Amino acid sequence: MAKDKERRLAEELYVKQRKTAKECAKLVGVTEKTMGDWVDKYGWKERRAAAMSSLKSGMENINELINIYTERAIAIERDNVDHLEPDQKKDLVKEKVGLIDAIAKLNKTKENFEKEHRIPYNVYINVTEQIMSAMLEKHPKLRTEVLDFFEEHINQIALKYR
Repeated sequence: MAKDKERRLAEELYVKQRKTAKECAKLVGVTEKTMGDWVDKYGWKERRAAAMSSLKSGMENINELINIYTERAIAIERDNVDHLEPDQKKDLVKEKVGLIDAIAKLNKTKENFEKEHRIPYNVYINVTEQIMSAMLEKHPKLRTEVLDFFEEHINQIALKYR
């Protein structure tokens, strides 16, 4: 029972924050073997994969709804409503306003969803550094070329965000 607190924290770090088992073990203060046992015993790898899958399908569903609502709002705008009765015109205007409101809410949901599941900048930097180090270790002759390429492109990209 003494490790329940550690296990719950490890689960949070591994499943929701998508940290590696090794990182989680270090952060929580347990051995990598214990962490691996927990991952296997409690199905954390599958839960993490499901969460990633649901993120993708969730974003696809939101985008699809936005497209459907947008097309309907555009169709209402394009339709010639001059021949309609005042009550019918009023209903279409009300529908259009409702669609626009729904699109705004879906965009806000999408924005929050993206923020929630964005890879933290420090993780991105650490991963990039590890990839670069591994590549340069495996191909030391490319060191100068790779570093020059990296510097040139990072400067070009950085200028876009000034």
